[in-house]
Amino acid sequence: MFPSRPETTPHRRSGRRRPPGTVAVIGLGRFGAALALELVRNGAEVLGIDIDEGVVQELNGQLTTVVRADATQEQVLRQLGVDEFDKVVVGIGSDVQASILVASRLLKFGHPEIWAKAITTPHAEILEQLGVHHVISPERDMGVRSAHLIQGRVLEFVAIDEGFALIRCAAPETVQQRPLDTLAIRRTYGVSIVAVRRPGQGWEATEPGTVLYDNDQILVTGPTAEAEAFSDLI
Repeated sequence: MFPSRPETTPHRRSGRRRPPGTVAVIGLGRFGAALALELVRNGAEVLGIDIDEGVVQELNGQLTTVVRADATQEQVLRQLGVDEFDKVVVGIGSDVQASILVASRLLKFGHPEIWAKAITTPHAEILEQLGVHHVISPERDMGVRSAHLIQGRVLEFVAIDEGFALIRCAAPETVQQRPLDTLAIRRTYGVSIVAVRRPGQGWEATEPGTVLYDNDQILVTGPTAEAEAFSDLI
């Protein structure tokens, strides 16, 4: 059994919501810890919560605040001021029941935007039915991404929505050596080239007069099938 009260001094209630950019991450396993640390690197204030003392000690000093507590209890969440946060991530992956219970507690607060990790399709369905704003399925998403990378010449794949994607690929020879506005790429291929990266340089947004060359990499958006077919052009 874990304590009903956090073992670290909780945030005091301020009577007002915290400023944008504050995030509470509940569950600091591989997914939750990586997410929390990246948020801190990006300038966010992060409260990390986990029931494992070893995990808490490991992340002590790396997050804005990290506490050992049982986040399935509403009283504990309120004591920690989680209901005041702008966004809350439920990163619990090993205990589906705890994940669902924490999500339901958070939904009672009304305010925080909730992101929750799902480890199975039924888990994701339950979270969505509860009303969780964003359900993340990292293993499924990684599997989908890897399949697209394996099958073709795609260097990076991001699913924007069902049937629509952003991909990174080499600039096909058929669209090189001429300004983009002379190629009718959207009409011909059903996609848009939105950025280009020259060898040894950073990414730049494309313009009508942009000319692509061999060894350029590009970002392409459009329906998934069309974007992948475009990346396979030579």
